[in-house]
Amino acid sequence: MKQIPWVGWIVICLAMVTQAVSKEAILKLNTEGHTGTIRSIMATSDHNQIVTASDDKTIRVWDAATGRELRKFGGHIGLGSEGQSYSLSLSPDDKYLAAGGWLSENSSGYGDVRIYDFHTGKLIKVLQSHTSVIFGLRFSKDGNYLVTASADDSVKIWDMKSFTLVGTISDHTNDVSEAALIRDGSSYLVASVSDDDIVMLHRFEPSSGRISKVATYNTGFDIDSIGYNGVHIAVSGDKNTILVFDHNLNMVKTIYNDFGPSGLEYSPNGRYLVSGSSIGTKSEEVIVYDSYKDYQEKKRFTKHTNSVFSVVFLDNNRVASAGGDHKEMYIWDINTGEDQTHIQGVGDVIWSVGIKGNKIAFGHKFSATDFHFKQSPFQKSFDLDRMQVTSDIIGFNRAVTTQGNLSLDYERGGPYNKVDAVLKIKRNGNSVASVTRTSSTGYSHRCFGFYKDYVISGGGNGSLRVYDLNGKEVANLVGHNGSVWSIAVDGDRLVSGSDDQTIKVWDLSQIGHATTLHPMVTLFVATNDEFIVWTEKGYYNASIGGDRYVGYHINQGRYKESRFVSSDKFFSSKYRPDIIKNILKVGSEEKAIAYADRTKKVEKVDVVTSLPPLVSLLSPASIKTERSSVDVTFEVRSDETPIKEIIVTLNGRKIQTRALMKKKNSPYYQKHTITVDIEDAKNVIQIMARNKYALSDSVTVTATKRVNEKDIFKPTLYLLAIGVSEYQNKSYNLGVADKDAKAIAGLFQNQKGKIYKDVQIKSYINEGATKDNILDGLDWLNAEATQRDVAIIFIAGHGVNDDHGKYYFLNHDANLDRLRRTALKWIEFEDTLNNLPSKVILLADTCHSGNITGTRRDMTSAIKSIVNAGTGQVIMTATTGNGYSYEEKSWGHGAFTKSLIEGLKEQKADYDEDGMVSIKEIDLYVTNRVKKLTKGKQKPTTIIPISIPDFALVHK
Repeated sequence: MKQIPWVGWIVICLAMVTQAVSKEAILKLNTEGHTGTIRSIMATSDHNQIVTASDDKTIRVWDAATGRELRKFGGHIGLGSEGQSYSLSLSPDDKYLAAGGWLSENSSGYGDVRIYDFHTGKLIKVLQSHTSVIFGLRFSKDGNYLVTASADDSVKIWDMKSFTLVGTISDHTNDVSEAALIRDGSSYLVASVSDDDIVMLHRFEPSSGRISKVATYNTGFDIDSIGYNGVHIAVSGDKNTILVFDHNLNMVKTIYNDFGPSGLEYSPNGRYLVSGSSIGTKSEEVIVYDSYKDYQEKKRFTKHTNSVFSVVFLDNNRVASAGGDHKEMYIWDINTGEDQTHIQGVGDVIWSVGIKGNKIAFGHKFSATDFHFKQSPFQKSFDLDRMQVTSDIIGFNRAVTTQGNLSLDYERGGPYNKVDAVLKIKRNGNSVASVTRTSSTGYSHRCFGFYKDYVISGGGNGSLRVYDLNGKEVANLVGHNGSVWSIAVDGDRLVSGSDDQTIKVWDLSQIGHATTLHPMVTLFVATNDEFIVWTEKGYYNASIGGDRYVGYHINQGRYKESRFVSSDKFFSSKYRPDIIKNILKVGSEEKAIAYADRTKKVEKVDVVTSLPPLVSLLSPASIKTERSSVDVTFEVRSDETPIKEIIVTLNGRKIQTRALMKKKNSPYYQKHTITVDIEDAKNVIQIMARNKYALSDSVTVTATKRVNEKDIFKPTLYLLAIGVSEYQNKSYNLGVADKDAKAIAGLFQNQKGKIYKDVQIKSYINEGATKDNILDGLDWLNAEATQRDVAIIFIAGHGVNDDHGKYYFLNHDANLDRLRRTALKWIEFEDTLNNLPSKVILLADTCHSGNITGTRRDMTSAIKSIVNAGTGQVIMTATTGNGYSYEEKSWGHGAFTKSLIEGLKEQKADYDEDGMVSIKEIDLYVTNRVKKLTKGKQKPTTIIPISIPDFALVHK
């Protein structure tokens, strides 16, 4: 019998509205990749996209060439396993996507099959008849029928023209894992496999609806995978064999291997069979067999690091395989074994955690021979006081498994005979108590340790529990939704790490006062060092781009697709660093909110009724043309409040706004067809909408226009360079900010006549960088830059926040004691950047320490104010959050500017050696070079909106 994964989402139902259906918002991690085991993978008929389903309750579509996520499908989910998709199938014409799993609002409907319109993402039908979860489903190759296999021991056949049930097979006596429809003249053969060890073959006759048993075969082991081509049916399961039959279930071949084969699929031409893996000494390998050569092994792929449950052929030469604790996918060539695309989110498993005061160490690499007692090494740490990722990994406390004469050990047992199902509490080496875990308590004891007179243990499915020394459970720590692999304790503070890719911080002083504990805060650190720390009610602190990795799954009922809205859409109300800081002091979110409310009102936002508009594209997303314009059709819906603004950008520049709103249309629904004049080569058209609550996610159209090199238009570059090292108040003075601005001005001046037709520069250095002069410079940009030009603003000097968190740039004549009257408000830069018609680049280095270290400096809110406008600027900052910019005399510049000069002027960022440095190349170079120069102390941040295609910044 299969063990159905249980996912205890540590999520919060933040709002519920009773309408025609019940809506609720659930806070979830979204790492641009899966965070749960990938159970199913499919390919589109044109081989360009792959579709995956995961235990994280999402279905995602990926670009096979780039690995970029294109879109998501969702439906109603619950706080347990409800919402997990175990199987997918695409109709041959890519019109419908069928999803099966534990899909329901409640236990009465968890056998639902969801049918989506693959192109729009709309949930168009819910097929209902099964009484338990769906493990497998497949379209017939002609697309006329869908077959579904369920834990209710049945197989069902559905007519996809009418979406009606036309047949049920009830001959199996245990869970049916998979089924397939094989055309055989005017009828179909239905092959099915089950945990009753039986392979069955039935005949389905569409004209009469008659179903008759044709053959059976008892394999002697549970079977969970089936593959078929025009000649053979292959099955596999709990043994290290693949059985191959003909279409009468006569044995053709037995294939032996050294792992548990899983997820069988044939290539489109029927020649090759690929198998994933699930058990054994090489449970991470994928093997391709050649059926034309008696199923000899053709190629092994060995780059996965854990079980591979899902495999599919994109075409006759490429396989996509998914698996491993890293929730990764590879697309690879079956002839060479070389991978072409690696797809993985920005999160990873937390194998180890440590704690030292308000610092948390963690590691993503599993390298311990016995992880119960010897945790994996640390790689990084996070400072909760400074809100920074650091390289400090020394002196952190881990879990303690011995305390005086007490010790902890584990042994095999439990209903599933897991190696670590039983936790032994020993005194002087003798067992005095034990705790045995079952499916409802996490199967295993993955990590454990002492806290005072208690034992804490983490296990599967998010289980994290506290026991007394007699083995009695005294507290359930509810929060994780994946196996808990590591814990650490310092005083009354507990941290835990999980394969759900999060770290949670707990207040253990509540033990004895409550039997259910929730985390004080949850931390996610991306592999690119972006981060977000959040509370149960969704208040957070984050790096500039970190808040896009957490958001709200919006349930809209059993019969409608869900929505997902990232936290950055609620930046103005949910970004509360003060609440995060307070909760770490007082231990309670309620107390922290009350304390913060005294100085800055805490806005209580009902997420369900404060959703941004939804923009849907009604015309093709990719256009190739020789014309100078393209037509784009789209619709905008805003259920709760009128549409306030529609924003259309071309390559990051706003081109249409108010004109669309003047057309007669419903304030809650608008449909438009717009004509966009495109430029030469590649164009990105982005459409967004805003209501009073938030800016929507965008839809994107890529329009490519053929062009001759001689016809390419050269823009004018307008550069405003500001650098202040010498202040009226000499105590503010810096070392090289002025030199940085001069160097950048000189660098771009030399580009005149190369990429740019002309280069015009205004520089304000030291005493020239007064408040009035800088405002004049911003006015100059507004007056001169046109739609075809490029505008760059470079600023170097001090930046500070006032008592309300508002950001100011310290011009030469600024006075910290009279900040509002003498310093330059960030909104002046923001207004210019958001309204320039040209392509816009901001280069900001305003986080120097100098001699004003007691002053708060955090650019996050300032930068987000630009990003949230949706107008598409490239932003490069010298450091993240409240970090410092570093400089040394030997460099002659700050680390950020030195890296820019090396990458642009010295062409060190020209990775493809084409004589030009593009914006993405300089981003990569600066990121790596600054980290190296500062030994990891300074981490720059770059934001390049998807609305802006890569473009050359300088020419050799």
